[in-house]
Amino acid sequence: MHSDVLVEAVYGDGWDSSNRSTVRPIPRAEAARRDAAGEPYAVVLAAPGQELPVAVLHVAWAGHYLGLWRFDGSGRRVFEADLRRLEPERLFLRHLAEWQYEEEDLPELSDKALRRTVDLHPNGKNSEGRYPRGRGGGSMRTLVDLPRERWWLPVPEFGCWESLLAEPLFGLPGPFEIARETSDTVPAPAGGAAEPFGWRPPAPAAAPRLDELFTPGAVFTHRHRPQPLVIEPVTTVTGIALPTGRLAVCDPSYLPVGAEGDPLVIEVPPGVHPVQETGASYEDEMFGDRFTARDTYAVRVLVSEKPTARWTMAVPPGEDPRLLRDGQYFGFGVDSATGCFVESAARTDLGRRFMDALTSGGGDDLHELDDGYSKVTDEAEGAELVTFVLGGDGVYPVWVGHDDAGEVTAVVVADVFEVGALEPSTA
Repeated sequence: MHSDVLVEAVYGDGWDSSNRSTVRPIPRAEAARRDAAGEPYAVVLAAPGQELPVAVLHVAWAGHYLGLWRFDGSGRRVFEADLRRLEPERLFLRHLAEWQYEEEDLPELSDKALRRTVDLHPNGKNSEGRYPRGRGGGSMRTLVDLPRERWWLPVPEFGCWESLLAEPLFGLPGPFEIARETSDTVPAPAGGAAEPFGWRPPAPAAAPRLDELFTPGAVFTHRHRPQPLVIEPVTTVTGIALPTGRLAVCDPSYLPVGAEGDPLVIEVPPGVHPVQETGASYEDEMFGDRFTARDTYAVRVLVSEKPTARWTMAVPPGEDPRLLRDGQYFGFGVDSATGCFVESAARTDLGRRFMDALTSGGGDDLHELDDGYSKVTDEAEGAELVTFVLGGDGVYPVWVGHDDAGEVTAVVVADVFEVGALEPSTA
């Protein structure tokens, strides 16, 4: 019979592997306050006299997040679990990652380290990834063979971490017992949680400086262009009639057969709203010939002239934004390098007429506009579809602007390929 391993919980802002110490330790009472307030803190769980911790927990309930790390004998991270508090009493196992260092001198999380990942979603869209030669050496993806009842874990009470450490998937050599008598000799903090050290709650993709992108005269640098780019005056391409005020955004080629499923739909005031674009011109060269080129960075339906106070990501039906990991986003799938704004109530018929006109070489239904835009109007219903060209296939997020009162000001689709290469100029 094995006795429990006694470990002590030391609280702070993180764990510093370089000097093997807890960063900015805090009293247990301060950690409990942060736990109740949803503020971030770390729990370093170490056996007395041991230099390396058994595990380190990162807790940020305001972000619905609890993370667990464990390390090898060299202090390198070899395991990570990402859990999300989707229910008051239950944690969902969102992501697992393991690293194996075949060379002693490989740094932590080296691209050469062997790697395995597991991604879970409550809807069952799960996958396992294996990187047998590291991140740069190819990968294999398979379905996850893990019973659904193991996707969920109970939320541990503050200070009672044993049940979490006992989860077999985490590979910890327990069972463990948490020492209840802990030293509170560390000084009390000046007030509030400090910035976490070495970790942070997952941060989904943020809106890409949309206010500046629609500000004429704003200057950006581009990763692949030598000269600064100056945003040109915003152009109104056309108007779009939305008699029900339900604006759908999708790839128009999906509409006739319903392949778009339930598209992103944003509620806006019924009426006719301008469709506008923003972009910049630059000098380019090909085969010795110089010419002026222009890139479109974003297209929007302008709903209100009121200033935008904040931007939110449009979320597809049935999806949960609390499950997004760093840099991830929801959006609409594109397989034709084309997107569209369309009155949702008439989207299937308008999409069919668009595709019929496109495959037959035009016709009365399709009104072709400048620079790759086109428009289809249902005269009987007073509903319209407006298409726009995108930089390629993929998934595009939809950003919704809101004023101080929470009302929608604009709905924007940015070209992720071009906008991702832009940075505001510091010149």
